[in-house]
Amino acid sequence: MTQDRWADLPLRMGSAVVLLLIFSASLYFGLVGVLILGLVAVVAMQWELARMFRLNRSRLLTVVLVAGLGWLPMAAQPIVLNHSLPLVAATSFLPIMLGALFIAHNRMIYIVYGVLLTLGMLSYWFLALTFGALGIAALAAVVILSDIGGYIVGRLIGGAKFWPTVSPKKTWSGTVAGWLLAGFFGLYLMQQIGALWPVPVAMLVAFGAQMGDIAESWVKRRQGVKDSSQLIPGHGGFLDRLDGFIGGAAAFGLITALFLS
Repeated sequence: MTQDRWADLPLRMGSAVVLLLIFSASLYFGLVGVLILGLVAVVAMQWELARMFRLNRSRLLTVVLVAGLGWLPMAAQPIVLNHSLPLVAATSFLPIMLGALFIAHNRMIYIVYGVLLTLGMLSYWFLALTFGALGIAALAAVVILSDIGGYIVGRLIGGAKFWPTVSPKKTWSGTVAGWLLAGFFGLYLMQQIGALWPVPVAMLVAFGAQMGDIAESWVKRRQGVKDSSQLIPGHGGFLDRLDGFIGGAAAFGLITALFLS
C-alpha cells in the first residue's frame, strides 16, 4: 500500500526536472523569455481545454490558431507594442469566444473556466511586465512549495478531505502545509527586501494556487476526464500542471493591482 502511494513519484520527478530546466532557460532570457513561455503555455492549454470539451479536429485547430495569433503580440510586447495594450489584452479572449460558438454541451462551464484561465494568464503577463523575470520566479517558487507541501504532507498524514466532492485527493493537512511552506518563503523574501507584505501575500498566492487546482479538477469531473492530456508524463497535461500556477498568478496579479503597483 505504501509503495503504491509513491509509485508515480519517479516519473513525476523526472518530468518536473525537465519542466524546471525549461523554466530556468526562460528566466535566463529575462522578460522576453518568460513571455514567450507564456505564449507556448497558452496555446497548449487552449488546445487541452478545447479537447476536453470534445471539439472536432478542425474546430480544435482553429481555436488553437486563434489563441496563438491572439497571444503573439503579448509575447512580443517588450519589442513591438507601445500604446495598444488594452486592445492586445482584449484579443486574448478571442479563442474562448470562438470556442463557445463551437461547443454544444456545458458551454457555460467552458466560458466561465476559459475566462478565468485567460484572466490568470493576463495576470501572468501583468506580473512579468511589473516585476520582470524575478517576479515570475518568485511566483513559481510559492506555487511549487505549496504543491510540494500538499503532495508530501497529504500523502504522509492524510486525514480529512479539503473538498472531497471536487478534489477527493486534496486533504486539509496538505492544504495547510502548502500555506505554511509558502509563508516561510515569504519570510525569506521579507528578510531580503525589508518589507512585511511578502508573508501574507505568499500565503494568499498559495491559496489562489490551490483554488486554481480545485477549479480545474471540477471542470475535469464535469467533463468525465482524468487528465487534460498526456503531454507531460506523470503530470497529465499543461492544464494539470499549470492550473495552480494560473490561480496563483491571478491572486498575485489582483493583489499587485490593488495594493503593490
